[in-house]
Amino acid sequence: MSYRVQRKFISSTFKVNNQICKVFLERLNQQPNKFWIWNVGFAIGKSNRQLNDWYWQRKNKRARSLNKRLTGCQGIKTISLGFKEVLKLRWHIAPGDALLIDCTSAEPEKQFKAWQFFCRNRPEWYVDHNKKEFYWTRPPYPTDPVWNQGIIIPRIPDDLLANTYSELYYQCFDLKPRS
Repeated sequence: MSYRVQRKFISSTFKVNNQICKVFLERLNQQPNKFWIWNVGFAIGKSNRQLNDWYWQRKNKRARSLNKRLTGCQGIKTISLGFKEVLKLRWHIAPGDALLIDCTSAEPEKQFKAWQFFCRNRPEWYVDHNKKEFYWTRPPYPTDPVWNQGIIIPRIPDDLLANTYSELYYQCFDLKPRS
């Protein structure tokens, strides 16, 4: 029996031709308002072990080989599929929590441009151009007064890839009045 505390961690693996792609979601830090920021990691490699070694920053040849390549052998196609996977996984986090995508690859400018291209039609994503980071907060936002009106029940929309702007904002949660 183990008494080790398990971290909250979400991942998804998919294949593009002969390469394995993996998206990682891990709790990064807790904000003063009790909501969490989740770090998003995305890697393309030959094996699951190589991807895990890269994400956990192991000091071995498997992990170092991923630092040299941004998109693997398949090109920009893998980044677009990775962004779609992030859009699907974002519904696993609690309401009020935020996702953080930072551009810390071997070529951060190139990575920032690619992620920015996919966020161009998504006004709910906040882009920090100085730090090269992208933020998305699951509705309802922590500053929304709806938190004081009742109990928030998370709801997953029918279209996982749709944006959560304007009228779609209220389809992401239900409000149960306090009794």
